[in-house]
Amino acid sequence: MKTEELQQKLSELNPATLKGFILDLYIKYPELSNSIETLVLFNDPSALKKAIAKRIQSVKRGSKFIDYYASQEFAQNLESIVDDIENGLLTVAPKDAFELIDKFLATADSVMNRVDDSSGEIGGVYTDTVTLWLQAAKMWGDTKIDWLERVYQLYQRNDYGVIDSLLPNSDMLLSEEQLKQLAWRYEGEIRQAQKKHVEKGRINMELLSGGIALGSIAKALKDPVLYERSVLIDSPQPNDLQKKSIIAVYIKFNQLDKALNWLNSDWGSRFESDRLLLLEQVYEQNGETEQLRHTRKQIYQLEPSYTHLFRYIEILDEEEKNTVKQQAIKQAEKAGNILTSADLLLQLGETERAQQMLVSRYQELTDCYYESLVRLVKQLEKSDCLLATTACYRVLLEDILNRGNSKAYTHAARYFKKLQLFADKINNFEPLIEHSRFIDQLKNDHGKKYSFWQRVS
Repeated sequence: MKTEELQQKLSELNPATLKGFILDLYIKYPELSNSIETLVLFNDPSALKKAIAKRIQSVKRGSKFIDYYASQEFAQNLESIVDDIENGLLTVAPKDAFELIDKFLATADSVMNRVDDSSGEIGGVYTDTVTLWLQAAKMWGDTKIDWLERVYQLYQRNDYGVIDSLLPNSDMLLSEEQLKQLAWRYEGEIRQAQKKHVEKGRINMELLSGGIALGSIAKALKDPVLYERSVLIDSPQPNDLQKKSIIAVYIKFNQLDKALNWLNSDWGSRFESDRLLLLEQVYEQNGETEQLRHTRKQIYQLEPSYTHLFRYIEILDEEEKNTVKQQAIKQAEKAGNILTSADLLLQLGETERAQQMLVSRYQELTDCYYESLVRLVKQLEKSDCLLATTACYRVLLEDILNRGNSKAYTHAARYFKKLQLFADKINNFEPLIEHSRFIDQLKNDHGKKYSFWQRVS
């Protein structure tokens, strides 16, 4: 049932029926209790605040380690707390909303200290909540509070980096004058850090963190010159990554001449692609067509992907487009990264060329990342490229069996069955070996992997 239809049907329900259903959910599914309790308290801000405060306190008191597999559910629980604050209190009781958000953010260190957040979902909830903290503070607007100091103190609790979004967005709450005062404060801390003796080979963490904070305030002030200074304070000769960050800020705030000065400085060959992509942004914003055309050509030549090809030919005339496209097809057939070349040919509708290229360079597929190959095989299957699809599925199947990854045998069995299905539709397997010979080899190499063969019997 579509959402619109469901909404219509719900509006037609008898209120007593709906109440009974919700009560039944509350009794049978304890995991929904917080959401249901919050829902029924939306008309009572005081009671709602107390209920949410208890949930935050529960998070704070928690001591159980949250492993990777439980992290998504835990993140959803945290997100539901924040959503209930925003939906239930932000508009009607911004003071209460702010106080709860502040308490929620205070749990960040204890939570991050006991979770495996490899996915970044839990940290992401806290990062997103920072802007809600600023919004609630602005809506509350208590003039007796030193908001500059509150922002400063909150940022001090950024051991895990989940408060990173605070300073760049602090203009939501602080005036330009307050932001300048905060910048001056961080510059003072930087000067003190520069005087501190640090053993050779060690990083002056106070200097580094001060520079990051100053750069973040520069973004809030929309002042790329200040941002540049925040980087150069610690690194008078910035590396290419630092140059990228400086240029990106100059581009964002449309100071393109200064961005070009940095782009035209010496760069390592390893970062040439990054430099060209930034140069493309400058020329595009400036409307410099010829320079843009030349730069996009360089980007495509450096990495001949479909995306870069499309960006290049979209600014050419029709005759040039056709010429460049034909050259790209020939190049993709002969050389380059096999996955990039296959994607380019498929995107251009050259499915048979893509198939022939893949089967002729079959051995190169074994060097591809598993996930990348999975994405490619889905494209090939949609395009009905059965021989190339077979080549990819064989590689994926052998990869799982060679690694003895029993947890993935379900996937391997699915690939095996796909291969059997395609075999009946393929008349000529060349340059691949016949399906029956491939199965014989598979049994010879992996015949003792009984749990796999049980799945395909």
